[in-house]
Order: sequence, then structure tokens, then C-alpha cells
Amino acid sequence: MPPSTTIKVLRKVFAMPAPAARLILNDVTRARKEHKPWIKKVTWNLEWKGCWIGEDVSGLDEGSIRQRIDESNVVLFNVHGGGFRLGTPTMYMDAYISWIKTLKLKYGLNAIIMSVDYRLAPEHRYPSPVEDIVRAYEYLTRHLNVEPHKIVTIGDSAGAALILEMLFITHDPSMFEIVTEDTDDDNSTQPVLEELPRPAGSVMISPLVTDETTSESWKENVKYDFVSQYTAKVIKKDYFEPLDPDTPPDAIRVLGIAKLTTGFQAFLPKHVLFYVGDKEVLRDDALDVANKARDDGVDVETVMEDCVHDWFCVREVVKDKKILERADDKLADFVELSLRDAKEAHDATVKHTSSYDQGLEAVLEVDEDIPEMSLETKATNGSNGQQNMALAA
Repeated sequence: MPPSTTIKVLRKVFAMPAPAARLILNDVTRARKEHKPWIKKVTWNLEWKGCWIGEDVSGLDEGSIRQRIDESNVVLFNVHGGGFRLGTPTMYMDAYISWIKTLKLKYGLNAIIMSVDYRLAPEHRYPSPVEDIVRAYEYLTRHLNVEPHKIVTIGDSAGAALILEMLFITHDPSMFEIVTEDTDDDNSTQPVLEELPRPAGSVMISPLVTDETTSESWKENVKYDFVSQYTAKVIKKDYFEPLDPDTPPDAIRVLGIAKLTTGFQAFLPKHVLFYVGDKEVLRDDALDVANKARDDGVDVETVMEDCVHDWFCVREVVKDKKILERADDKLADFVELSLRDAKEAHDATVKHTSSYDQGLEAVLEVDEDIPEMSLETKATNGSNGQQNMALAA
């Protein structure tokens, strides 16, 4: 199917009611025979569900999967897009496999993807999908104990929005209250959300950063893109609960990243890579966030091609496949740099901590002799000796 035809089909599908749109999109993006050896499904285990994606993982048991994760150089924590209403964790298998192969070929890095299957709107509105992503990232870092310096998060479109929400919430959980839908047991206690570590890097692919549709790129590119004004209205209606009449019009409850002017260093990792389409309606809002994060001190790189929304994942909309080859190479460069910098920072921290511990042990060894020495000082120096012993104690 030519890219122009694919764009027309996607425009119609994304404007449909969610059930009908899912039937079509899930059929079109279902994993093919050659993809299946790369997929290991994970059913709901009270923490997360989705897929592990890697070479020949389909037949591995839980212990072998855990070993593969431990032996991997990088875990790509992936959240798919679809306007919060559509999509599956295996919908971009060609892209996922290409990322893994390019990392191996170019840098010898063994990668595995943790692709999260989150609850979809309108059946599950905000904040349910955010909760699922937070819980999955917590499982990766706390239960599987994967070091943050070997994690890179990747999200496209609404998936990038969920990654941003997760990073923002988990950098200072005291600012938020996560309320789950399961309230049948009044005596049940909800787990307290903890601060979670920053990953080595984060990749934002055509990120959805605001629910506003007034930027210049919305006016220029709506004729090219498969995301329309009508689609934006459907997403907003399905994903968000209606606002209370007394809610201030400028209240930032979600998708408020675009309204931030500073503070990006606090919740983003050191390295962030943006993929943006010059012909997508979200272009200006995404670039605005990228520029503000860069001005705030985050190491931000931007890749922009003359393509529509989500071109890096929805590869059928790209006519010139060399664009995708360059983009895959750039992803590998970014991941390698992020991992290297994060590992150096981690090793430096460990070395500093070790030096501190050794210094503390030396002080404690000296302290063991202080009482006897202080008694001698007391006999010769009188009250000054007493003062010195009190300070030492």
C-alpha cells in the first residue's frame, strides 16, 4: 500500500469509535509469522502485562527470560501510541526488531524490549493508563532490579505522553495521589508510590504534549497528516473525565508538559531524543517542549524528517526507506551514548561511596582509642581536656 493511501486509511480509522477502530488496526498490525519468535507474552501478574521482545525469546520460561534481562546491555522500556484508545504492545514489530538488530550490529549491544500493554480508553480513562505505566516501570526497577543506567524509555505519540507523565510523577510522588479503580474492598490498602530512578535516556517519538490544537503546525499540516481536528476531539472526549464546572481553565492535570517553562532537569534523564515529522500537526508543540528542555540543561537531540505523525514507528507512511535506516542508526548512537554516560556516572557514585565508607571505617578505628587518650589529656590539660573529650564523644 502506498504511503499516501496508508495515511488516508489511518485518518479514517483513528476517527472511528474505539471498538471499530481496534478491530481494523489490530488486524493490520498483528504480529506476522516471522515476528512470533521475537515475542514472549506476559499475562497480568498483579504488576504488569505486555511482552518481552527479543531474538528467540518466545520459547523461554520465566527463569530464562530473567537471565536474558540480566545479561542484556540495555532494556528498552516501550509504551505504544494510539491516542490512549488503540494499539497493542506488538503493533510495530518491524521497528522493534530493527532497533534490536541495529544496536547489536553497530555497537554489539544486546537489547531486549519490555513493551507494556496498558488499559485503553474509553473503558479506562485517565489516570488508569498512567497507573499501568508507573507500575510496570516500578516492576522493572524494583522487582526485576534492573539498574537504571541500562534502561532507555521509548514512547510514541500517546505512549510518549504516558512516559512523560510517568517520569514527572515518579520524580516527586508527594505531588500526586494515584487513585485506582479497584475499590470493592474498603479495607484494602493501596501501595504508596515511591520515587523511582531516572533511566539512562528517553526517546520521544512524535510526542503528544498538550490537548490544545492551536499551533501553527496544526494549521499547516492537517491536510497532510492522519491526525485530524476531529480525531483530537475524539481522543479528548474518550480519555478525559469531564471537567468540574469550577475547575480553572488553566489547570494542569494531564498533558500539561507543554505549559512548563522550567524544571525539566528534575524529572527527565540527562539525554532525551525527539523524533518529529515536519508534516505532522504535533510538530510545533513537540519542538517547543524539546527547546525548553534543552534551555533547562537537558541534553536534547532532535531528528526531523519531511514525514507525517509517528513516522519512526508507522514505517508504512515513509516512502524513502533510507530515512528509516538513518533514524535507526541515530537511535543506536543515542542509546550507546546514554548508556555510556549513565554507567560512568553510576561508577563514579559507587567509587565515591566506597571511598567515603573506607574513610568512615578509618575514623571509627581511631575512635576506638579516643577514651584512653582523652583520659591522659584530661590529667594534663584540666578543663580543656574535658572539653576536648566531650567534643570527641
